[in-house]
Amino acid sequence: MSEQTITSHAWQFDGYGRPDEVLNWRPQSLSPPGPGQALVRLHAIGMNRSEFNYVQGRYQPARAFPSCIGQEAVGEIVAQGTPGGDGPAPWSKSPLEVGARVALLPGRIDLCSTGAYRDVGCYPQNALLPVPEDYSDAEGAALWMGVLTMGGALELAGITPETARGKTLLVTAASSSMGVVVLKLARAWGATTLATSRSAAKISMLSTLADQAFVAHDGDSLAAGIAEATGGAGFDAALDPVGAAFYPALVSSAAIGASIVSYELITGQDTPLPIAKVMIKDLALRGYTIYRPLRQPALLERILGWGLKYAADIRPIIAGTRALSDAPAALEELGRAEHLGKLILDCNK
Repeated sequence: MSEQTITSHAWQFDGYGRPDEVLNWRPQSLSPPGPGQALVRLHAIGMNRSEFNYVQGRYQPARAFPSCIGQEAVGEIVAQGTPGGDGPAPWSKSPLEVGARVALLPGRIDLCSTGAYRDVGCYPQNALLPVPEDYSDAEGAALWMGVLTMGGALELAGITPETARGKTLLVTAASSSMGVVVLKLARAWGATTLATSRSAAKISMLSTLADQAFVAHDGDSLAAGIAEATGGAGFDAALDPVGAAFYPALVSSAAIGASIVSYELITGQDTPLPIAKVMIKDLALRGYTIYRPLRQPALLERILGWGLKYAADIRPIIAGTRALSDAPAALEELGRAEHLGKLILDCNK
């Protein structure tokens, strides 16, 4: 790689709006990687609902405009600087040599200035992770966001490889890439799993991933489905991205001492909260983002270890691949939530 500045290209937006209206493919100059940095040519990019929301101003605010987009991808190191730089040390299991295949660590990617929706990026070496050897590039690009989000949310809910057996876990809106990962991970650990979807068409597929799956399009159908699936006993832990529309039913349907972990707010945050039931049932209501393990090195090490140890059990389901050049339309497709699993942008199409 030349020591001179190189030209890459990235999807950027200058203001909030629909992805197909505001995203632009633009050249971006990159300097050679400095200490603690690596230049990575990307091969496959994992798509997440947070990116659909980010472009529309419904996620964390953009630090500045124009802003890049994306945090999850797999590529090849084509150049790197000397070890060092700012921040935590790279993970000991990460292959940091030119030619190595690596994945990006979500949460350590500068979403605004760099992102992952691009052809080449300069990233911190501590933001690079290994890819399981028998994974394709697409599967590698679908792994780590799910592991960080759902592995961490499970730990917060009190479900780990040591504690999962004998517990009942509810996963709402489970046809997303996050839902697929957590159902597979919890089943590998021995938990009993319940899955919901708004779509009857997705229930047959979810039934292969969970012990029981049922349609829940509102709070009443959610409560009825939980009661039938558990014989009225309720769940021990729930991971929920739906938010307002489901929250009262989750509280009402929880077992004594259960945990409810919210990791997204698809239907918003304003909801009646039956506080008396929270008190009487001794419930734990928690919120989760991937920044929790990033603030706790020992927890991050543990969750990343799960990703490699259980890689065969949690192999991602790839819903489809789209060309990187079609990223705006692919984000619109992702926003319609008609797929099961992970949508991937292919940098070689």
